[in-house]
Amino acid sequence: MTEPDLIPTRPRRPWWKLAIQYGLTILVVVVVFGFVIPGLADYEKVLEVIGNINALEWLILGLLSAFFLVGYALVLVSVMPTLRFREAFVVQTTATAINNSIPAGGAFSLPIQFAMYLSWGFAPEAVTAGFIAAGIFDQMARLALPVFAVTGIALVGAAAGWMWIAAIVGIGIVVALSVVIALLFRSEDFARRIARTLGRPVNAVLTKLHRDPLDVEGTVLRFRSNAIGIVTRRWRKVIAATLANNLAMVGLFLAAVRAVGIGESEIPWPWIILAFSLGRLLVMIPISPGGLGLVDLGYIGLLTLGWQTTNPGATPDADLIAAGVLLFRALSYLPPIPVGLASWVFWRSNRSWRQDWRTADRGQVGSTPA
Repeated sequence: MTEPDLIPTRPRRPWWKLAIQYGLTILVVVVVFGFVIPGLADYEKVLEVIGNINALEWLILGLLSAFFLVGYALVLVSVMPTLRFREAFVVQTTATAINNSIPAGGAFSLPIQFAMYLSWGFAPEAVTAGFIAAGIFDQMARLALPVFAVTGIALVGAAAGWMWIAAIVGIGIVVALSVVIALLFRSEDFARRIARTLGRPVNAVLTKLHRDPLDVEGTVLRFRSNAIGIVTRRWRKVIAATLANNLAMVGLFLAAVRAVGIGESEIPWPWIILAFSLGRLLVMIPISPGGLGLVDLGYIGLLTLGWQTTNPGATPDADLIAAGVLLFRALSYLPPIPVGLASWVFWRSNRSWRQDWRTADRGQVGSTPA
């Protein structure tokens, strides 16, 4: 098959559906930033608070923002043998720029990422295995983070019942996901049955489209081999990179909240971590790029709840909370867009990294890491 045949594509959507999606995005952003947040906080005071941040705090915020930008690239390097950091950086920043600019941007960024890897000589099965392995470890970290935060809140005696429910649900999902992965890795027959089940409808659609059928079973088994290799041979690197990436995000959020003047007595650090981990789940709602608006509102609400829970009867300072959230979002949301655009232009113009994936066969487990 040719390279374009292996690149997943996004089906064309009717113009009216795109218009509705973009219109809904604009509506959410206007309502949240034009009406809801101004009803909670004063933008002038927010800017004043941010303007009072000292040089040392800006230096720390800048360093954490830079690490935030490259954190997931370290995860990609850990799951894909021979992938160089500079290649991972180009892929990740391009994908993040798309996700932060276009509603449901993942559907657009996935084919572009796949095309990048193929253009650099990576085997399709290795790319798929790397995507899924990185995603699985990242989702497990997302689910484990609230559990860690709730435990920290419990140690200071402020954990509520709903927190434990959320933590238990998170643990349950992690366990269920681990069981499914273990079955897939443990039994080749189980993997073959899944492949055959998936292969019939996939090839039926391809036949109607007058395309050649795919060897789904062979592809799944090659993916399984790569995934097993990643987990068994590279799990330490993957776990370390995933932890570093999540700590970078948490660290930037915590630093932004503290930089605007919210102290430990107002909102303890476990509460800040819980607010970040729960608010980040709103990114999964594909209404606005990067959850713009919804995530910000979620962070503000959760931090306000943390302030009220820690100091019963006290009135939270909405200006400080809004300043911390908007500062974090500015440092995490905006920089990847111009950087990612530059990365995409570099990929399109640079030919020195290009290799034929049929002969290079990069990324297969067992290859010598670069």
